[in-house]
Amino acid sequence: MVKESQLEFGVHDPTIIEADGVFYLISTDTKQPETSGVPIRKSNDLVNWEFVTSALEGVPEVAKAWSKAVGLWAPEIINYQGEYRMYYSASTFGSTTSYIGLATSTSPTGPFIDQGVVVKTSPDLCTHNAIDANIVTDRDGEQWMVYGSFFGGIYILPIDKKTGKPSQEGFGKRIAARPKSVDTAIEGCFVYYHPKTDYFYLFSSYDSLSNTYHIRVARSRNVDGPYVDIKGQDMNDLEIDPLLNGVKLLGSFQFEDELPVYAPGHNSILKRSDGRLFVVHHARRKTFSDQFFLNVRELKWLSNGWPVISPLLYDGGQPQFVNDLEGEWELIRFEADSDLKQSELVFLREQDLIAVTDDEYVWEGYRLLFWQELENGVMTPCLAGLNDDGFAVIGKKRLT
Repeated sequence: MVKESQLEFGVHDPTIIEADGVFYLISTDTKQPETSGVPIRKSNDLVNWEFVTSALEGVPEVAKAWSKAVGLWAPEIINYQGEYRMYYSASTFGSTTSYIGLATSTSPTGPFIDQGVVVKTSPDLCTHNAIDANIVTDRDGEQWMVYGSFFGGIYILPIDKKTGKPSQEGFGKRIAARPKSVDTAIEGCFVYYHPKTDYFYLFSSYDSLSNTYHIRVARSRNVDGPYVDIKGQDMNDLEIDPLLNGVKLLGSFQFEDELPVYAPGHNSILKRSDGRLFVVHHARRKTFSDQFFLNVRELKWLSNGWPVISPLLYDGGQPQFVNDLEGEWELIRFEADSDLKQSELVFLREQDLIAVTDDEYVWEGYRLLFWQELENGVMTPCLAGLNDDGFAVIGKKRLT
């Protein structure tokens, strides 16, 4: 077994499901077109993984005939009443002639049986793109599919729970989009409902997959929107500056004396059986590289109802309270641009921190959450927070 950040064959567009205490990871196969199924890996701890098998033997014929795809992209998997439903995407780069299909199994490792089309698009049918499916369940137990990539934006479509397919005709409703000035660059969306805040959170990936990819979020009281950011800006509003819409949670960054994390994105959310939440995403070590790595990070919520992402890769264990906040911290401050952010060394003084709760403070316009978790086997104090403009800061304390 190998660590998540060292997977030999790479991981792209990852999602994880838990079944009977075991975690199963599915993702885009980064060795396409040599292989074209959906790789399935498993882990007992979210840290060490082993390859199990591939779901489906390449692209199903109907999907291939429509899309001309040579491999499957961006799989999503859910468990509905003991049936594992895997939604897959078939397309080619730069095309909207795309196809989202459904395959089912009684086991998370298959065998999966193709059940045909869920939704398909082409320039003759619509302006958006049928890839990157995500299934979300609303407060009433009804299911919806969020999908879309670039072009005409992100859509949401009601799903019949019995069949796993749309419960109505058409393509659904648009809930997010970006203008042509930024190449309409939004994709890889995932909606998570948080019962404590009673909001639906729309996580999305902005900009270029190769170098400037990053994760933003908006929220809504309703599963089908409108989704707004921390300033109340609608994710459907194409008149807003596209660099300032959405809360920026994670972009490219580098701590001192560490390898960089480039283009983090296409995230999913894992809620473990113990209630802990994790962001699951891919990242690169170099821009324009074809090597992608799995990242699993703690996902936490500020008292104002907005999420923040851990600066550390999950390394096992339980997060703990931080008693001593004062000292030297390496901070990463994200901004509107998508450049790599280098850490800066800042001395945090307790007297400059205004307490909100036992572990949350206000400092220099940021609302910060503090905790400690394992990094390379060492318990390391860390922080994550947001300012009122919707830009995150992450950091970790220097250990002496």
